[in-house]
Amino acid sequence: MAEREPASVLMLTADRQIDRRILLERDSLEKAGWRVTIVGAPVELGEVDDPPGVRRVQAGRDSGAAAQGRVIRWYAAVRRRLPMNGVAMRLLKSLAWRFLVDLENFYTRLYAPTITGLRADVVVAHDLPMLPVAVDAAARRGAKLVYDSHELFVEQDLPRWLSRRWRRLEASLIGRADAVITVNESIARELERRYGLARVHVILNAERALAPAARAPTGRLRAALGLPASARVLLYQGGLISGRNLDALVDSMARVQDRSIHLVMLGDGRLRDALERRARKDRVHFLAAVPQHELLGYSVDADAGVVPYRAECLNNYFCSPNKLFEFIAAGIPVLGSDLPEIARFVRGHDIGLLVADPDADAFAAAIDEMFADPQRLAGWRANAARAAETVCWASEADRLVQIYEPLR
Repeated sequence: MAEREPASVLMLTADRQIDRRILLERDSLEKAGWRVTIVGAPVELGEVDDPPGVRRVQAGRDSGAAAQGRVIRWYAAVRRRLPMNGVAMRLLKSLAWRFLVDLENFYTRLYAPTITGLRADVVVAHDLPMLPVAVDAAARRGAKLVYDSHELFVEQDLPRWLSRRWRRLEASLIGRADAVITVNESIARELERRYGLARVHVILNAERALAPAARAPTGRLRAALGLPASARVLLYQGGLISGRNLDALVDSMARVQDRSIHLVMLGDGRLRDALERRARKDRVHFLAAVPQHELLGYSVDADAGVVPYRAECLNNYFCSPNKLFEFIAAGIPVLGSDLPEIARFVRGHDIGLLVADPDADAFAAAIDEMFADPQRLAGWRANAARAAETVCWASEADRLVQIYEPLR
């Protein structure tokens, strides 16, 4: 008798750099006996270094999606020449989405040639742009459908007309999912409320736990920047992009009284040049992004991590970014904005301080307070190490597999 093939999962994402969450979900499902294929957005040759097993949509003339391919190539050409967050680029993107892009069909036609022929018992939409693609792919295969909402997508800082279009799309399709998953309790309850869903599952953006010995400071971060051992390091890690209140964070360092404190910005993004100019070398240091598998080796060397988001939109208000869980995994204290999900972990596990109104002055005062009492800082670090034992991917992986098992 021929051995039965394992059940298969087709994960769809619009990511260029595949999110850590997606890769961890794939690894956990494969360990549980599923076969997983990830299909991501088109990228230019050499733009990203994909992990094994990731396929990319081809947006060329032979893709069967010529109009979509032209939009993708236009976008790629323009973004090489204009600042991503500049006025001209924002205007062009807005016009493209308003007049050139059919939200419901754009991604479906773009992805269809690449995913045709790929087997799937379960199709997963990683975030809202992939939901129409996944609905179509699941229907064609008679497969189950999972919607994994990485954020409150429709409540980002978007033009009102575009937010309305996305919301109508989500409302029309979310009910077709056999399971809906999101990243935290606040977004889960909001999705249940606004779409009348019986249950939205929560899988945190947790990171794999480090062995206790691996959480010991290494000196790696200071060595990379030429900082002395006496420097006390506050670490931001992640994209240097708009919507994260990074200007206020950088500005705050000019107001910090303790001159031994240094802010390290670990990551890349279109705002880097502007932030470097803004920093005026005032104990603010920039370090290029490192591969995900090396990241925590730098994080453990910081004295504290910072999550500076401001509630500029409902999506930010409910955010629980990857970096929050990476800091917990590294066992370091956290200075965070006093937003519901950030507070849930910082206050709930007593691992740091919260800033109620995160402008430059408030951050400066909080940074000085964070480092004022070495004994309290050490206590927060000990609490973070304890939190890392339970707020970790192993716990989330078990819940994830339980969600998928009935879908085989």
